[in-house]
Amino acid sequence: MMDYTPIYPYILLVAASLSIALLGTVPSVRSGRWLGWLTAASALAALALSSHTGNSSPWGGTLRFDGYARAFNGIFLLILAVIAIGSVAEEKKTAFAGEYYALMLLSTMGLMIMGSSGSLLILYVGLELSTISLIALAAFSKFEKRSAEASVKLLVLGSVASAIVLYGSSILYGVLGTTTFTGMSQALATGTLAAPAAALWLGIIFVIGGLAFKVAAVPFHLWAPDVYEGAPALVTAFLSTASKAGGFAALLRFLISIQAGENHAITSLIVAISGLSMLIGNLCALSQTNLKRLLGYSGIAQSGYILVAVAGGVGPDHGAIVGSTLMYLLLYAFTNVGAFLLVQAVYDATGSDKVSALSGLHKRCPTLAFSAVVVMFSLGGIPPLAGFVGKLYLFAAAWEGGQQGLVMLGAIASVIALYYYLMVVKQIYIHDPADDRRIAVARPLGIAMTICTIAILAIGIYPRPVIEIGERATASMTAVSGTITARR
Repeated sequence: MMDYTPIYPYILLVAASLSIALLGTVPSVRSGRWLGWLTAASALAALALSSHTGNSSPWGGTLRFDGYARAFNGIFLLILAVIAIGSVAEEKKTAFAGEYYALMLLSTMGLMIMGSSGSLLILYVGLELSTISLIALAAFSKFEKRSAEASVKLLVLGSVASAIVLYGSSILYGVLGTTTFTGMSQALATGTLAAPAAALWLGIIFVIGGLAFKVAAVPFHLWAPDVYEGAPALVTAFLSTASKAGGFAALLRFLISIQAGENHAITSLIVAISGLSMLIGNLCALSQTNLKRLLGYSGIAQSGYILVAVAGGVGPDHGAIVGSTLMYLLLYAFTNVGAFLLVQAVYDATGSDKVSALSGLHKRCPTLAFSAVVVMFSLGGIPPLAGFVGKLYLFAAAWEGGQQGLVMLGAIASVIALYYYLMVVKQIYIHDPADDRRIAVARPLGIAMTICTIAILAIGIYPRPVIEIGERATASMTAVSGTITARR
């Protein structure tokens, strides 16, 4: 009998999204401002269900419910829970809170499908569900032109990226005769190609390119700063963390299935994307005066750091790559969500998301200033914060994989990044505020910010539990690879 218990978290998210959308139409419920708490509770319930399910590969292996999928589900659902808590403070500003949370839930489910995909078709379904929901969320500031502009840009460029993934998948199906990752791996191992090798590489490049858009890696990054600036801050927090994690979950699955670590051409492509992302992201961030755009370019550079580890090889011995990537994405999630919670809190108080709006923040709200410094130092990779631990594991995995030159470039890029992160800290602690009145942070935003700050400090000081999660996910992926190798 097929074990369908791993599907229960997905069913829960669908039921929660429909229920919350309906509850949002009831005026008494909407005015109570507890839809965000219900969304956070649904996310945590789905996380509990996901963490207690077993391994299975239903429907011919088109879905893979394993330790790898469960680890990424944990990242997606934790991000959703924290952002939902922070969004409670914003419910009073919209009459569409039910739709907002329903779209968040559906986008999260799309990302979970991407992480659990066992074939390119299922990956595409998850990609579309996630992206379409995010397009609507980007336009949620209905009375701001830049929000509508962000949504249109995400729609146009996201559609192109989705089409590229689908076209690449169709080419790979024509060459390999299957869209399942296991079948693709076996076909490549036996050399049974139904078309010239050039077609195979074209399909691979198309899929990698489409997923590179999802993670905002160069040269598919141009949408990120504009969309980050225009979308609501908490939507951008989700887009910059959960969506990026979903892209890397799918990318790693795909690269492992095509034995990318055994092909120098694919490795060279990833090295080029990684190096350009780190350099362009950090160099462009230096001149930014808008904090959301600065974080947008920072996110491009962060994708480059993760790709440093991916370039270290995802062949049969891919354990360090999977584990370090998972770990960094979890750490980055708390850090970047905390950064955009800071943007939202300052915007609520000042009406501005400029870096200059942070001037003298330590006088106006000392606790928020402390959290802001923790977030910025973690993004910069300063010990003993979580960002330092994550970057250390990424670079160590790449070094062991033979990418010493790329690691050195990553270290140089990290030093460049420290400059603009320290400029933000300078605004907070050195510059005098234009307005001496204290900033009152809404309690839900404060709770969410506290969660992120504690997580950054705790994981940085004692990272072992997060490392163990990565090890379990790695063991799951290694077991699958061993099964495929045995079949050869």
